[in-house]
Amino acid sequence: MPQAVITFDEMTATVFKDQMEKLFQAAYEKGVEDGRKKYAYPPVLNVNHLTEILSVKRPTIAKITARPDFPKFTEIQARYPRDEVFDWIKRNTAYIKEVTA
Repeated sequence: MPQAVITFDEMTATVFKDQMEKLFQAAYEKGVEDGRKKYAYPPVLNVNHLTEILSVKRPTIAKITARPDFPKFTEIQARYPRDEVFDWIKRNTAYIKEVTA
């Protein structure tokens, strides 16, 4: 039985396809993981949630939440809308700005 001959271009295309499939799968899994983390929190966050999300101590949270651009409820003290907080984090992350600039 004759052996199948594979060209360099076919081999390259196969390797590229395999690598792209792995990349897409990893990106999908990361997106699912990020979504689970984000939506694991209640719609209204408190200071304890913020310390966990931002991995900082309470004095730093006090500085951050004192910023006029940080999302907070005006009628409920020390409560923060989850989705707006995560949007604020995206807007105020230097790495994201550097990579997308």
